[in-house]
Amino acid sequence: MSHRMKITLPDPLLAQLQELAATTGEPVSRVATRMVSDGLAELHAAHGNHTNTSTPMALDDDAGFDRHAPWIEPIMGDPEWKARMWGSIVALHGRYPQALAHLKNGWWNEASHVETLCALVVWRDWIDQEANDPRYELAFQAQLADYGRALHQEGGGVERKWQPGAPPEEWTVRVGQQ
Repeated sequence: MSHRMKITLPDPLLAQLQELAATTGEPVSRVATRMVSDGLAELHAAHGNHTNTSTPMALDDDAGFDRHAPWIEPIMGDPEWKARMWGSIVALHGRYPQALAHLKNGWWNEASHVETLCALVVWRDWIDQEANDPRYELAFQAQLADYGRALHQEGGGVERKWQPGAPPEEWTVRVGQQ
């Protein structure tokens, strides 16, 4: 299991971390995660504790600057965030095809749709992993139904209906073009 946490760094250390991330071409949070993991592994090895510590996955590649909600695209953009969210939205649509049946092609060009769908994805994931009260499930289902009704009211016809699949070009990760 992985856990997310925030750390506060003085400006000079943050600048060094940003420089290192720029040098490696990786997000700052991934570099920070690797450094913390490596440091803990060295500490354990130095004290004779040889437990298997796997490198944690940074769920939000902008966690080092965590000034946004995880369902909002990072300010500087993040192709990996888009790829992760696109796949999760496709999965959400597969899980709730009736509620999302009226989602129109091009929804990804409207911030309100992107943010709503991403919020539903994050909420669903949290319920599946952490929730311990059925009221969270009931609230999620009610919100999903409300969103489904709003989509239906937008209209657009069958020819504009979104068919889940590969992301549009602006949502794809391109190696070397980050």
